[in-house]
Amino acid sequence: MTGNLDSLRPCPLENGPLGYYWFLTFDHASKLHSRTTECQQAIDPAYFETAPIDGLHLTLDRISRPDTCTFEQRAAIAVAAQHACRNLRPFSLSVDRLTNIRGAIGFVISPVAPVMELRDALRAATISVLPQASLKESMSDPHVTIAYPVFEGLEEMAAGTAEAAGSAVHGFDVVTTEAALVSAVDVCTAPGHQLLNRPATSSLSAQ
Repeated sequence: MTGNLDSLRPCPLENGPLGYYWFLTFDHASKLHSRTTECQQAIDPAYFETAPIDGLHLTLDRISRPDTCTFEQRAAIAVAAQHACRNLRPFSLSVDRLTNIRGAIGFVISPVAPVMELRDALRAATISVLPQASLKESMSDPHVTIAYPVFEGLEEMAAGTAEAAGSAVHGFDVVTTEAALVSAVDVCTAPGHQLLNRPATSSLSAQ
């Protein structure tokens, strides 16, 4: 699907803070960085906004919306999370393939079980401090988004782009050693997909 950009409806913008989240981050995953860069070169910037390499992440859970969680509460959540994850070991994740994710383009991550185990531990820590936490169930399997749609209705284009851009990418592994509590800021999004700044409020070692 290509054509007149004027006929496409831009994705809604929600400039400003989106809230606080638990992320898996990949600051030292050099293979993920290089593969992402290769794939992004094949993505048309007229239709998709590529994610910054230093912002690649896997969203585990939402903690709160903006202005509904204090600094003191976030600090307490970070401490609770360190305690909750004290017996968790670092684990390896497989970056399997590039795919369409509701109009975005991202890598599918497996296995699901250790991601959900970490998510559940962090969620329990969050609720222990903030019972009213604005938790959010994911509508997709674990993934790392590398490009976000500029316009609505790009699912077909995203699928084709993912297939072409990811054709030379073979599965590889990354090791996860920590989760980070971050503040998310929307700069150009489709509903449910954020480009994010990562000013980490706190982090924990999942060991």
